[in-house]
Amino acid sequence: MNEPGFMGYKINKNVKHFLPNTVLFSNKNERITVAMIKNVLDYILGIIATRSPLVEPYKTAKTVFDAMKMVLENKRPSKPSKEDMKTTVDVLEEITDLSAKSKWEKEQNARYAFLCKLMIEGLFKNEQV
Repeated sequence: MNEPGFMGYKINKNVKHFLPNTVLFSNKNERITVAMIKNVLDYILGIIATRSPLVEPYKTAKTVFDAMKMVLENKRPSKPSKEDMKTTVDVLEEITDLSAKSKWEKEQNARYAFLCKLMIEGLFKNEQV
């Protein structure tokens, strides 16, 4: 790990090729890998698909999440705009607040939203796509 962190996590910016066990972020208690982030993205994309996939903010968020997955698959998608990334964060917050049916699910959604925000803010914005 190198570079100063984001939200208490150090960002690994020396990644040249993403593998499932590649550590993207870490702090003294946790290491977040490519596989973990891809699982989170799949979960969030599933929620988007079942909610309002044709509503513009959800379509924008889906595009950003798909681009994030492509980056983690060593592909080079078009880089989303800052406005699209802000819309995506707004959708994450809405999903966290509205889609949970239990306390456990709300905590899980909050964790997944945190990991997506970490990816957007900590790595994806700096990715040279």
